[in-house]
Amino acid sequence: MPGAYREAWASVTGNRNLRLAQSSSVAAWTGEFLFLTAMTVYAFDTDGAIGVGVVGFLRVLPATLALPWLGVLADRVPRRRLLVVTCGVRALTAGGAGLAAVAGEPVAVYALLTASTVCHAAYRPVLGALFPTLCSTPEELAGVNAVRAVLDGLAALVGPLLAAALIAGASTAAAFAAVAGLAAVAGVLAAGLRYESARPVGDPPGGRAGVLADVADGLRELRRRPRAAEVIVLGGVQCVVRGALTVLAVVVAVDLTDLGRPGVGLLWAAFGVGGLVAATATIGAAGSARLGTLFGAGIAMWGVPLVVVGLVTGSTVAVGAFLVVGAANALVDVTGFTLLQRLVPDRTLARVLALTEAVFSLTVALGSLTVPLLVSALGGAGALAVAGCLLPVAVAARWAALRAIDADIGTRRDRIRLLRRVRMLRLLPVPAIEGLALRLRRLGVAAGTDVFRAGDRGEDFYVVESGAVAVVVDGREVRRLGPGDSFGEIALLHSVPRTATVRALEDTGLAALSGSAFVAAVTSYSATSATAEQLVRGYLSEDGHRDRVRPHPDPDGRPDPG
Repeated sequence: MPGAYREAWASVTGNRNLRLAQSSSVAAWTGEFLFLTAMTVYAFDTDGAIGVGVVGFLRVLPATLALPWLGVLADRVPRRRLLVVTCGVRALTAGGAGLAAVAGEPVAVYALLTASTVCHAAYRPVLGALFPTLCSTPEELAGVNAVRAVLDGLAALVGPLLAAALIAGASTAAAFAAVAGLAAVAGVLAAGLRYESARPVGDPPGGRAGVLADVADGLRELRRRPRAAEVIVLGGVQCVVRGALTVLAVVVAVDLTDLGRPGVGLLWAAFGVGGLVAATATIGAAGSARLGTLFGAGIAMWGVPLVVVGLVTGSTVAVGAFLVVGAANALVDVTGFTLLQRLVPDRTLARVLALTEAVFSLTVALGSLTVPLLVSALGGAGALAVAGCLLPVAVAARWAALRAIDADIGTRRDRIRLLRRVRMLRLLPVPAIEGLALRLRRLGVAAGTDVFRAGDRGEDFYVVESGAVAVVVDGREVRRLGPGDSFGEIALLHSVPRTATVRALEDTGLAALSGSAFVAAVTSYSATSATAEQLVRGYLSEDGHRDRVRPHPDPDGRPDPG
């Protein structure tokens, strides 16, 4: 598995935290697909089609209403702790549903299944908000999301098969017990995560805001981050069509082709295979700076096959179309979540991801509710064509915005690569290095010009992009710095005036960070703080040694030989 593929898998298998997080995700999502199958079968056996409709409602609405509040909670408490608690409560509620099923108490079963669904609803946005902290580069983050999509695809295959085996060999109660066991495993694995969160810089004036204010701040964050809002809006449009496809799949299998009712399962199996293959392929695009246009291309690919099925009916065409739609879904999933993780600051990321999940759940429900009206008005083929056209048209309308996202990501990538060349910044997690990249300013300094002088107040930290500078102490050059080297940290970290003069030896390009941003990033993590302090001590020790061995003139002006 050459190149980016090998690197992406190595980033997961070689990083203990990512290994644990992905394993926890596999257990949780295998349990979710098992849970969905068992819940539907139980409802049908107990209350028939009405029961299936009831559990569908209980699966979507309560979790959707709870998600914004759960997102706020994830931005307030350690995310690892919230993962462990939600997995533990899910294990208890799923296990309790199994006991209630054995006791013949359907009301209790439905109540516990609803609580279990709400618990799992928090898992994906919380883990998604945690992944950037566990990664050291944006490329690693995109690769991790791609690997997660592959593993989720495997969970989508294994979970229903496990449910079928347990229901056939035992009962739905046994399937609920298996869900509880998988949730417990996911929680234990999450409890093993060991990482360092940024040290808080203090609550805002007036103390911490209330929960409702935090939910509102998550909405305001999207106004402050219009590029992230673009991703959510286009993703919501895609989810409308996805909801419609849950109904249209039956229309295609029964009315438009000769696949019949069993063909519904065949179509969704093709969807799953396409997603698994495409998720594996997206690992190779982990380092791409064109995440915005790849996201748009994935959404357009969702729609075009549906138009083809509407115009050219046939079993083979239908299966191929669902294969392509599944592939497009994986591309949208990987690029969309990576974009949100990179475009939204860490302090509000969990609540934005939770709001995103809520929006997507509601739009899926909206699509499934409105498509029967479309089918009755236009017929199955017409409904497919209209639903499919919606997505390419939406992407075409927002293509310029998606290109702008690419330009933003490309600029950040170049800045992050420059910052990663600075030794004390290499260990910063993705949210911190992204934040510094956004604050980076570029300066041009003419040859012979002083960047600053000894005794000046320390205001900025600098990285050399091009050219060269000299560090001058007491009129003597003590070191030269070139591209990738940095300077200015001593005054900022020790709160003292500049200890040396830095002069451009040729026309030089510098990247500057404000002192407050630099100090906040470096001192927020123990590894970077220790590295920075080690470098500062080394510079001060060199300068002190130089002062001790430098010849000093005697009172008559002659050099002191000692």
